[in-house]
Amino acid sequence: MLTCRPAPLRAAYSCALGILLLLGGGFALYPLSAKLRRAEQDAGLHFPVPDFRRTDTLAQNLAVFSLGGLRSLAAELLALDATHAWLRQDWPLARERWQQITTLCPHRVNYWIRASRDMAKNAVAHVNSRPGLSPTERAQQAKDYLDSAEAFLMEGIANNPKSALLWLELAAFDEDLTRRPRFSRAVEDYRKALALGASPMYRRWEFYNLCRLRGREQEAWALGCLLFRQERHRTPSVRCLLWVLQHKLGLRQWSNEQLFGSEERARRDLARFRRNDLRFPTSGIAAFLDTPSS
Repeated sequence: MLTCRPAPLRAAYSCALGILLLLGGGFALYPLSAKLRRAEQDAGLHFPVPDFRRTDTLAQNLAVFSLGGLRSLAAELLALDATHAWLRQDWPLARERWQQITTLCPHRVNYWIRASRDMAKNAVAHVNSRPGLSPTERAQQAKDYLDSAEAFLMEGIANNPKSALLWLELAAFDEDLTRRPRFSRAVEDYRKALALGASPMYRRWEFYNLCRLRGREQEAWALGCLLFRQERHRTPSVRCLLWVLQHKLGLRQWSNEQLFGSEERARRDLARFRRNDLRFPTSGIAAFLDTPSS
C-alpha cells in the first residue's frame, strides 16, 4: 500500500483555518439554514441526527451545520476528514466518519459506495499487510471491515432501493473471489440492477455467476444461448462456458464451428479456458483436447 508523507505545517494551518471560517459562516448563516431545514421537513425528509461522540470535536462543531439544515456541507467536511483518516490508515476513525456522513446524507448514493470500498478494499488491504498480527487477528479484523463494507451497502440500498448503482456495487462485492463470494446472491443483485435500468452488458455477469452454481446449469444454458445470439456478448468466456454447459447437459445445439468459428479455434480457446482461476466449470474440456481432431 502506498504511503503518503505528512503535509507541511503551513498547509495544515491553512486547512484548519478554512474549517474555522466555514464554521463561522455556519453561525452567520443559521437563519438561512433554519429555512432549509423547514424545507426538508415540508418535503417529508426527516433525516436522523448523527450520533456524535462528546469527545469528537470536529463532529460536534459540524453538528451546527447538520442541525441547521446544511447537511451536505457538514458531510463534505467530514468526508475530508475521512480522507485524512485514510492517509493515516486510521480505519476505525474512517468508519466512524462514513457512518456520520451517510447518516447526514442517506440519499447520496456515492457516499455509501465510497464508504463500502474504503472498508472492503483499503482497510482490509492494510490489515493484511500489517506486521505483527497473528493469522487469527488478521482474519478477524479483515472480517470486521468486510462486515462494515457490506452493512454500508445494505443500508444504502435500504435508503435508496431504486439505485441500480448500489445493486451493481453489491453484486461486485458478492462475486469478489478474493473475499467471500456468494454467487447465488450476486445473480439476484445483477437482476435487480438490470430491472432498475443498468446497462444490458451486465446480463453477461449474471450469466457468469449462474455458471458457477451447481444445479443451475439449465438456467445458465438458457441465458447463455440468449446472450450468444447477440454479437456484443460473444466473448471467449461466453463461448467456452456454453461449450461446457452443453457437455454437462448432454446437448448439441451449437457446433464447435458455430461457437468458435473453427475446430482449431475451439481447441485453442478451450485449452486457455481450462486453466481459468475464476471458478468457472471446465467439464469435458480435458477429454475433448485429448481426442485427436478429425
